[in-house]
Amino acid sequence: MTFKTKLRAAAALLAISAASAAQAETIGFSVPSLASSFWVSATYGVQKAAEEAGVELIVVDAGGDANAVQQISQIQDLVQRGVDAIVIGATNGDSIAPVVEQALAAGIKVVGISSPPSNEGLSAVVSADHYDMGKLQAECMGKALSGKGEVAMMAGPQGQTWSDRRAAGFNETLAAEFPDMKVVAESRLADNRNDALRVAEDWSQRFPDVNGVYSATDDMAAGVINAFEAAGIKNVVFTASNLSPTAQDLIKSGKLACTSIQKIVAQGRAALKAAVDASKGVAVEKSIVTPALLIDASNVDTVDLGDVVAPEGYRP
Repeated sequence: MTFKTKLRAAAALLAISAASAAQAETIGFSVPSLASSFWVSATYGVQKAAEEAGVELIVVDAGGDANAVQQISQIQDLVQRGVDAIVIGATNGDSIAPVVEQALAAGIKVVGISSPPSNEGLSAVVSADHYDMGKLQAECMGKALSGKGEVAMMAGPQGQTWSDRRAAGFNETLAAEFPDMKVVAESRLADNRNDALRVAEDWSQRFPDVNGVYSATDDMAAGVINAFEAAGIKNVVFTASNLSPTAQDLIKSGKLACTSIQKIVAQGRAALKAAVDASKGVAVEKSIVTPALLIDASNVDTVDLGDVVAPEGYRP
């Protein structure tokens, strides 16, 4: 073999090694439920960032916020497959903490998004200012009701950081700024449109004089609005969080007073980038927080949705 031939062979081997290294990253993404518009938009951001980074992405769906056992099994499978990092939105932060410890012990980097696992060893947590999202809803409802009235709360699943923080922001803001408004009912059972509709049907019978209803997400708000409309109850102020196409239509039709939103797609992108960087030993910020915004009829047509929600018709 001549010297030039050896050089060409060595160069070819280096190119093959570099290509293999570039394709070696595999990132898992574990979500509570792809029936939720939030997780659909987050997945869109994660997938787009994975495509741009040239990494393989494995998405697993627990099928519901109550399905912690299913999520634990799926994370165990990701660990066994030897992924380089896992991005996790927890069904319940405490319930899945032990399996996350297993992942960390195996040398797999873990990044929390929106509802993070309850572990100290996470490389990063990506979230919105959920407290401020609840606060913005309280201010919107308080102004719409002139600071007086009875309110019901479809507060979302117990034990998830995002729903707990939004409920706290709403409750504490009402108490501080609108003391003549009283919360007469609160549910932590519903986590989707159908569940919210069933709870709200009961409320429409028990609390026919309610003046406002807070919903932790726009999916739940849609169910609440349907229930109250079917019961013939009018002049109720409905508020929500997130800005799916459904929420946009409800605002434009005047059925939803406002929604406090977060940059969901941007969170997905940031979480994937943090996971890739952490798996490569690159330093990442421990806490990445995107700001909350309030959307109502005055700005729903002008807000830039590129970082907020997946395009209409997108399916993971």
